[in-house]
Amino acid sequence: MRSPDHGLHYELAAVLGEVDALTAMARVHPSARVVPLDVEPLALLPVTAELATEVTPAALCCLGMDRLPGGTELARRCRDEWLTGPESGFHVLTPGVAALVEAGSVISTVAYVEADYLGREGRQAAAVWRAGVLVTGPLLLGRQEAFTAGTAPISVALRALGVAGAGRRDEFVVAGLGRRRHTEDWADGGG
Repeated sequence: MRSPDHGLHYELAAVLGEVDALTAMARVHPSARVVPLDVEPLALLPVTAELATEVTPAALCCLGMDRLPGGTELARRCRDEWLTGPESGFHVLTPGVAALVEAGSVISTVAYVEADYLGREGRQAAAVWRAGVLVTGPLLLGRQEAFTAGTAPISVALRALGVAGAGRRDEFVVAGLGRRRHTEDWADGGG
């Protein structure tokens, strides 16, 4: 059970993209679920600790996603070291989830995002894949950096997926990513 945080803590680890791509990706694990966002046809696939631990690149074979465009040794090293290493800004992303995101991006553009905030202090990171290739990122906004909605990694990723801010509402708000405050809440209760 999570300790009460009085609504100050926000954390998210998720794949964002069109429902069709995320539905195909969710077949890799029985606990994976796809939750529609406020902007059609986008959805969110929460990356829980269980999913991050249990999804491996080998698991993609059962989905027919074993022939990654980035299936080279260099792409594997990129997933293992650059995207999931300590310098990436990602704390939850594993090589297996990175391979899954890469494979799912063959269907349509997808983004992997992470955020962890307590009040106004925190971090966020994002990367975007299209046609099996990493096209943006990884982008990182660290704990000591000033937040600007227009250049925040998650906003950049959402714009790559076609989400546009509206007035004072940035892409994060327009997509509805504030509906839940924890990855587990998305996985348990949906949207």
